[in-house]
Amino acid sequence: MSIVACAQALTVRYGSRTALYEVNLELHVGELVSVVGPNGAGKSTLLKALAGLISASSGRVSRVSAEAHKLAYLAQSERLPGDFSARELVELGRIAHSGLWRRLSAKDELAVEGAMRRTSTLELADRELGSLSGGEQQRVALARALAQEPRLLLLDEPTSHLDLRHQAELLAVVRREAEGGTCVVVVLHDLSLAAQTDRCVVLAGGVLRAQGRPDAVLNAESLSQIYETPIEVVRTHAGELAVIPTRFAPTNSGATT
Repeated sequence: MSIVACAQALTVRYGSRTALYEVNLELHVGELVSVVGPNGAGKSTLLKALAGLISASSGRVSRVSAEAHKLAYLAQSERLPGDFSARELVELGRIAHSGLWRRLSAKDELAVEGAMRRTSTLELADRELGSLSGGEQQRVALARALAQEPRLLLLDEPTSHLDLRHQAELLAVVRREAEGGTCVVVVLHDLSLAAQTDRCVVLAGGVLRAQGRPDAVLNAESLSQIYETPIEVVRTHAGELAVIPTRFAPTNSGATT
């Protein structure tokens, strides 16, 4: 499987605090990767380092392509221009292709429309961002990233403002992007959503504690240690993993480890 980007012994420090310590990670074409871990684990720092927004204190990050449009990054929280329409924001995703002052081409228009259709935001196209809910703004921001047509898509907690329906829809959207050849890396707090990705990367205290298939990595014993609370991992009737604190787990759940 072709490598899109990799981190080699990546260490990032903020002053005297080490946010990431010697992380080794390869990212591949067509892969949907979740990054999970407790607060302060270094998840956002890892994404920023992969995006080139912060520098490594030691080690390195390398990407196959240095072209700007090959990488899109969606921050955890971003203040959007309230007087822009949703479509105008999504059109900004084409700047890396068209330049700042050139009019959008027919290809650009198709990319914008396609991104808005895939994120169910076409109906919001003419609405000002300031009039949208937090969840709607999140979906429009994702559409902007998709309009860029990246080969590496980095998403920091994109489900944070979404209800259950739109969380599921977003995961389906990024799954299709991965199936189309994009490498998608998404930071998630919901471990049950992370269980639906191709690979889980588990961080704690800035250290990469585990990575691999969700059914191998998301086990009750290690998660309970990492999150410092009792956790159960159960199978749903559909055969999917669900990760929940023990006090909310059903009895006789058949927890997996």
